[in-house]
Amino acid sequence: MIHRILFYMLAGTLLFYACQGKGKRITREEALREANLTRVELEEKVFDLGDIRPGEVAGHTFRVKNTGEKDLFLLDIETSCGCTTTSYTRGPIKPGKQGTVEVKFDSSGRFGKQYKVVQVFVNTREKIFELTIKANIINP
Repeated sequence: MIHRILFYMLAGTLLFYACQGKGKRITREEALREANLTRVELEEKVFDLGDIRPGEVAGHTFRVKNTGEKDLFLLDIETSCGCTTTSYTRGPIKPGKQGTVEVKFDSSGRFGKQYKVVQVFVNTREKIFELTIKANIINP
């Protein structure tokens, strides 16, 4: 009798766990978002501006290539500091085409080695990538 009870308990437990959904259920909005994801390729993620003088504004233009099959959108950009500004490609970047993210750094009030990070929000699985500019502010 005890073997029969244990058998049914074990079978019930196995059946219960076997019937549980293994995949995560996603909402319609998540499915649509997933369907519109693409891939991005960067020529470089870090650029060294080298030695610059206090008060000088220096910058670099990063190239962003859409290597996916859907349009790439640079959705938003956040900078790590008010001394860093950006301008970037608005609108869709078609598959196989390139867009840009221009980063400018104002060295006013800064000295020594500087590292500024820019976060770019995109429609890829990773959702975000970072760009970094480095500079060394030298005394005149």
